[in-house]
Amino acid sequence: MNAAARGALWMIGAAAALTAMAVCIRYLPAYSVLLLIFLRNVINLALLAPSLLRHGSGIFRTRRFGTHALRNAFLYGGNVAWFYGVTMVSLADVAALQFTSPLFTALIAAMFLGERLDSHRVLAIIAGFAGAVAIIRPGLIPVNSGTLLVLLAAFLYSCAHVVTKRLSDTESGSTVVFFMSVTILAYSAVPAAMVWEVPAVADLPAIIGLGITGYATHYCLTRSLAEADATFVIAFDFFRLPFSVALGWLLFTEILDAWTGFGALVIFAAGYYSTVREGRQRGPG
Repeated sequence: MNAAARGALWMIGAAAALTAMAVCIRYLPAYSVLLLIFLRNVINLALLAPSLLRHGSGIFRTRRFGTHALRNAFLYGGNVAWFYGVTMVSLADVAALQFTSPLFTALIAAMFLGERLDSHRVLAIIAGFAGAVAIIRPGLIPVNSGTLLVLLAAFLYSCAHVVTKRLSDTESGSTVVFFMSVTILAYSAVPAAMVWEVPAVADLPAIIGLGITGYATHYCLTRSLAEADATFVIAFDFFRLPFSVALGWLLFTEILDAWTGFGALVIFAAGYYSTVREGRQRGPG
């Protein structure tokens, strides 16, 4: 199997893992989202620990702790919004609205990193958000607060991606992952303590599943980008939608709305066009 095929399969694996994480959340309705995020990060850190320790003490050193803290504050806020959103809207809507993240990233990078926002990027952003409007349909149907939370999560994740661009100038990937794991665990500890309850034994498989799917999503995404160009593998991220539609129908009797399908195609096409065009402009390496 060539590198491109491996990269595609790893990205499909990341899409499947992220969808599975949403399913695990749905099977734990009795617990506060704040507690679930903390437990997921405990398990995730335990799974990451062997890999992090192999990199030696160098990953603990940084002069940019404040930037790490800001990045991970955005990530934690995005986690809270996404977890709540998953409990309130269909899995297909969650997947579709998350495709706005690359568009938010382009807009935020232009505002705060000085990246050029040319006519092609502007058109992609406008088209992408038109797709989001097609899904939400404000004024035609009652606006579900869950959809707004998923959009907020996409925005906060995009803020984290922009900060990551700044961190990558001086920090290794291992250092970024280490501080992400530790800092988000610290952020989530106090809110979790306020709603703490001992999980029932019957719920442990789904709780452990949260940690495993979180780790698997990160691992598969990293492997995918290591095998092939982002401009190629990003197309396979769209598998999140059929995975979400299938599991939503099989497990929760959710039916894909035609507007959601149309909006998802528009959003993803806009994000994909922007990503591919940027990759071509940068050229090899």
